[in-house]
Amino acid sequence: MVFSPPPNGVTTQPGRSSHEVWSPPPFLLETASGDHGLIADLIDLFNTDTSARIQKVRAALADSDFSRIRREAHTIKGGARQVGADAVADACQELETVCNPQEALLVAARVNRVQELFEEMRRAMASYCSSRSLNLR
Repeated sequence: MVFSPPPNGVTTQPGRSSHEVWSPPPFLLETASGDHGLIADLIDLFNTDTSARIQKVRAALADSDFSRIRREAHTIKGGARQVGADAVADACQELETVCNPQEALLVAARVNRVQELFEEMRRAMASYCSSRSLNLR
């Protein structure tokens, strides 16, 4: 079986849920103009911001504040797309779609999925930086 990476640079092995490899999307590499320190800074920013927003989503879920969950998921989705974390962005889109009080259990499951994919992406990004001797905070 031949396995080709998708255009966003994230690859997974068939039958596995974790990301094996991440690389910045082409537009990010072009924007950084070879400044790998800038890429490391963007990864740090994405990780810090997304982690904080997921905690806000969990607090909003505890408060049954579905409009706040939707807003935070939308913001996470935008940041994820910018750094090539498309699986996280797709999970946020699903969260936005199901976000209503009648689907509280499904919303909780989608929040968990966003968290899981974010942690996988965080590890993949850290691996990318480590392989290039880039320091993350």
